[in-house]
This record gives sequence, C-alpha cells and structure tokens, in this order.
Amino acid sequence: MTSPLVSVAMATWNGARFLREQLDSIYAQTWPNLEIVATDDASTDGTPEILAEYARTRGLRWQANPQRLGLVKNFERAISFCRGEYVALADQDDVWKPGKIATLVERIGGATLAYCNVQEYIDDAGRPGFGAEFEPIVRFARAHGSGRPSRYLLAENWVVSHSLLFRRELTEHALPIPPHQPFHDGWLALVASKLDGLVYVDEPLQAYRRHEGSLTFARPEERTRQESLPRALASGRFRATWRRRCEIETARLGDALGLPLLDGADRAFVDDLLAYYRSGLSRGLHWRSFRSGLRVAPYVSTSHGSRGRWKLPLRALLGGV
Repeated sequence: MTSPLVSVAMATWNGARFLREQLDSIYAQTWPNLEIVATDDASTDGTPEILAEYARTRGLRWQANPQRLGLVKNFERAISFCRGEYVALADQDDVWKPGKIATLVERIGGATLAYCNVQEYIDDAGRPGFGAEFEPIVRFARAHGSGRPSRYLLAENWVVSHSLLFRRELTEHALPIPPHQPFHDGWLALVASKLDGLVYVDEPLQAYRRHEGSLTFARPEERTRQESLPRALASGRFRATWRRRCEIETARLGDALGLPLLDGADRAFVDDLLAYYRSGLSRGLHWRSFRSGLRVAPYVSTSHGSRGRWKLPLRALLGGV
C-alpha cells in the first residue's frame, strides 16, 4: 500500500547558515513519500543557491518571491504550492528527528491537525538544550490542546509552526490568511479547531534553533533582561507597549469574526476579548472590560493559578494606565 504524500512547506529568508542541516534532516525522514516545497522571500545571502542545488540533486521544488512578503504570506505561498495529502511546516534553521513525519501522520487519526512538543532546542553552535520556559505552555497544551479548543485558540496561540502537520483540506478554509494575523500557525490551528480538531503529541520531534537571526525565538537572557515595572510606567513605555499589543489583538480578532466557521458562542467570546483589548486603547476605568477579563481569563495559559487569574481583569480595569 502506497503511503500518502506529505508535503513539507518551508519559508526561507537569508537562512543559508543553517539551511543545509535542516534540509538534510527532512530528507532523512523515515516517511517514504515526501516532497519539500520552499518559497524564498527575496534572500540576499546564499539561500537561493542552496535551494537550487537541492532542486537539482534531491528534487526540491522552490519559487523565489519577486519581493518581500513577510513571514505569514511567505508561508502561505509555500503551502499553496503543496500537492500532498498532508502538509507539514518547516522553519529554515531547525533539525528534525528522523521519525517526525511518521509519528505525526500516525497520531493525527481523524483530526485535521497534529502538533508536537517544542521544548528541545540547539543553539547556534549546535549544542542541545531543553527550553524550560515553555513548560507552562506545554502543561496548557496537555490539558486543553486536543479536540476542538476554539476559545482557547481565540484567546491565545500555543501551536508553533514548525511542530505541526495538517490535512490538505484545511487550506480550503484557512487560505488566504487574513491580513491582520501576526502569525500563520495560530490561524491554521484556529481554523482546524472548527473542523475536525487538533491532536497534541507530547514528544519533541525536532530541535528548534536558538540564534541571533531567529524571527520567532529570543535567547533566554533577552527574555529576562526586562525593564522594571516602575521605570517602565514612569517612562511611558509600559503604556506604549500595552497599547500596541491591544491594537494588534483587536485587528487579529476582527479578522477572526470574518471566519464563517465560528458559531454564536464563539462570536460572543470574541466580543469579550475585544472589550478586554479595547480597554487598552483609552485611559480610565473600564468596568465592562474588567468583567470581560474575568470571563476570558480561564482560557489564557498565564491566567491559571490564584494570582494569575486576576492579571487580565485588573489590567482591563486600568485600561491604558
């Protein structure tokens, strides 16, 4: 019996330093029927030359974007060229374990999308490590990450691009990705949750790369090197940062309301989320947003626990600070 074709959609941009190692790890997969489809976002290093080499020697298919599209639209374009029954997403700088595709195809069952643990990493020198900072998200995924967790995904995304594989049918409902989605993975997971759902596989099937040029992962020391709250408040940076976050989330949720798959309960939940984030766009006390914050807090990973559950509603009450 022939194994179904799995397409690996890769979005590249100035990734020559680690690209060969990633491509080799994908071609070393135990899954026997696989293609790699790459779209390059106007790279200025040696990335196009590497893709052309693998096209000649390994059958890789690739296209060069005539101009920069950005991360989300570059991935969207790569996905649109895929021919497989299943599609997996790949960053340009990670390293996959040989059984990754086989495991995800085996575990997806009747669901639309499967995704795995993302805690293993390698640094820019190839040294392995384990991202303990992702443990709260992993616990959240274990508890809420399978089935149809639409409200959790409307509230926040914990499904990481390089960990997922989905059925091709998802593209019929998820593409084109709306213009205000900051990340493609969150949108794909949300749409999948309204179809036949998600499956979380609690195994790290790849190691993500931590390095200075990564678009999605900062170094641990950069995460902890944060300005103190009193100083941020005094300088106005806290308010500016929070306002920008509220602008992004308001636009993202506006896109979500345009998804025909949402039902009435979903839309009421989005209204609560919008009330919460709109509080950050103006100063003053926002009692309605406080109540909305109470309702949405159980769906956010950082709100679990006795202290965390009050973080969202209190921030909404204070609005733009």
